[in-house]
Amino acid sequence: MSQVEENSYMVQNVGTGKVMRIKDTNSKNGTPIVAYSPVEWKCVTWDFRKLANGNYHLVNLFSGKTMQPATDGKAMEEQPLDKNSETQQFQVVKTSRNQYEIKLKGSDLYLTAPDENTGFDQITLAPRNGTDLQRWTFKEQHPKL
Repeated sequence: MSQVEENSYMVQNVGTGKVMRIKDTNSKNGTPIVAYSPVEWKCVTWDFRKLANGNYHLVNLFSGKTMQPATDGKAMEEQPLDKNSETQQFQVVKTSRNQYEIKLKGSDLYLTAPDENTGFDQITLAPRNGTDLQRWTFKEQHPKL
């Protein structure tokens, strides 16, 4: 378990330099979570809310919703926050100085950035593979837009 402070962060992938964002700044349930260029916008900013069990809810500042696996169990999408849902809770595991892996509670699956060579832009869950596509950095930000 890490010592990440409750705060608002841009979550940036170490391997690609892209950040997590709700696609097309859409607040509709089921909207994909995708990789995007870093900007100081609410739609790429996630409020890390620490739970009593040490896990986190990641709540998007623009939509006020969190992320969870889609029905395929792999692709991440936004949904309304359900404080009792384990599929919306994440463990944040420090791997090295200022780098983290984000693991879905109760699973062996980690948030994984898309490989830019595939042309696919959606953030997915995958078994731990030790690559930079599963490592993230957090930059505190409090955007107005």
